[in-house]
Amino acid sequence: MLYAEACRLLTRTDYTAQQIAEVLNFSDQSAFGKFFKSKAGVSPHIFRLKGVNS
Repeated sequence: MLYAEACRLLTRTDYTAQQIAEVLNFSDQSAFGKFFKSKAGVSPHIFRLKGVNS
């Protein structure tokens, strides 16, 4: 559920990774990035650049 919300925020908002980390209650942007990359296989930045359908 946390991963799904992160994906939604990355694709449907202009929030920075720092802002998303704060919204999702991660301790910092690095922790969010590590969590996201472990689930998606790419960083939040790359995920946002590629979009959902890539």
